[in-house]
Amino acid sequence: MSVDKLARFNLKNYSIEKFVPHSPPMVLIEKITHFDDANLTAEITIREDSIFYDKNIKGVATWVGIEYISQAIAALAGIHATIECRSIRLGFLLGTRKYHTYQKVFKRNMTYSIIVAQLYKDDSGLASFECKILEKSEGLEKFTNDMICVQTKLNVFETDDFERLK
Repeated sequence: MSVDKLARFNLKNYSIEKFVPHSPPMVLIEKITHFDDANLTAEITIREDSIFYDKNIKGVATWVGIEYISQAIAALAGIHATIECRSIRLGFLLGTRKYHTYQKVFKRNMTYSIIVAQLYKDDSGLASFECKILEKSEGLEKFTNDMICVQTKLNVFETDDFERLK
């Protein structure tokens, strides 16, 4: 994709629902803070009304992070489809290896950054991403690697060829 097309695209003209093919309340990421040709950063703040919030643990279990990450990847694909004036393709999570969690809970009232970086993509629609979720400490405007809560690689597949899926 051309740098010019990316530079002219204004996220403020779109809601997250435009890029992530889910209906509320299953749209979990709240804000996209950065994207380019192969990377996207999104944010979510854990609240008591968050869909997977568990009052017993005062937050969301970190296994839900795989869905946060999947939606960030979907948002990146959706942004590219929008810029290229094509429909958003159907995406599948194929799997993950070494889903590392460094804490058990995404804590109430904390903001988390979901960072996805495309490692590989081929013409068939198969892609691989390096992914992490970082906790934003109070008073800090930036995330640092010592705040990693989840780290993984995700393999995904994207297609608009529904006949091929039968």
